[in-house]
Amino acid sequence: MSLKVYLKKSIWAIIHFIIIITIVNLVLIGTTEFSKIMYDVIYMNILVFSVSIFFLIFRYRKWKEHYKDFYEGLMQEKNVDLLISKEDGFEAKLIKDTIKLKNKELYENVNELKEELDELNEYITKWVHEIKIPISVCELISDKLEDIIDTNSDIPESLRGELARIKFLVEQVLYAGRASSYSQDLLINEVNIKQVVNEAVKKNAFFFISKRIDLRLKELQFNVLTDKKWLSYILEQVLNNACKYVGENGIVEIYCEEDEKAIRLCVRDNGIGILPKDISRVFDKGFTGSNGRKNGKSTGMGLYFSKKMAEKLNHDIKAVSQAGNYTEFIITFYKLSDYFKV
Repeated sequence: MSLKVYLKKSIWAIIHFIIIITIVNLVLIGTTEFSKIMYDVIYMNILVFSVSIFFLIFRYRKWKEHYKDFYEGLMQEKNVDLLISKEDGFEAKLIKDTIKLKNKELYENVNELKEELDELNEYITKWVHEIKIPISVCELISDKLEDIIDTNSDIPESLRGELARIKFLVEQVLYAGRASSYSQDLLINEVNIKQVVNEAVKKNAFFFISKRIDLRLKELQFNVLTDKKWLSYILEQVLNNACKYVGENGIVEIYCEEDEKAIRLCVRDNGIGILPKDISRVFDKGFTGSNGRKNGKSTGMGLYFSKKMAEKLNHDIKAVSQAGNYTEFIITFYKLSDYFKV
């Protein structure tokens, strides 16, 4: 909104004015003896230029005042449609029509992408349900193998372990697809934390048993407002993460804390922990961290979707850790009085 911008905008009008004044001066000088009209010409030029400068400044101030609110609104990222609606004239109408056209194009593109995404999600959902059948068959086969193969063989156990990992990853694919349209997939109810914890532990039972992890469930009899299915998913990811990085005969503790504003669900393990340089990025998309790269066990997506859904549910999830000592994930459920303030 500077004078420089206005002068640049009005450059052709200024050039046109200078040409006219130059022509007038040349005509006067060419038709009359210059010595007789010199002072009159100088006086006329001074007067014309003074009046012109006055009107130039006057028009600049009017122009600046006219577009001030619009410019400040753009700088503050306000709704452009509301700003334009206050304007009139040809330029404003042209801008309005341009914005309407671009909005229409954008709306059509968004709808097209949404349809494609819905089709992909539908395909993923069907695929996940279809793939569960051969996985279940493989589980039955692994049980049969245990009766056939030597009892000292670890093949059935290894097979069950790989099948458990496949099931977990398949579920992750299903929820990843749902997460892109989670606004249509939420059902907020009063949910019992202990019940959800038990279900999440059951989903990760093989990993707990195979590593002989000492699971310690403390006080969990609390009810919170949340979506049961998505909370179960978040807990499954956190528990699976704990199972990955805790050692043989490790310890995983699950307990709740309560204060006047919130209930906190804590999952703490005595595993390898998270390095200080990685702790702030554990929920980043695709981030596996130094430990994940060493072990090759992490995709970096489970905790990303957990964070994404926790925020959508107005919950808070964070990780605290000391490398080589422990890792603790804390899910905060705000009470009803604070729920809608988050």
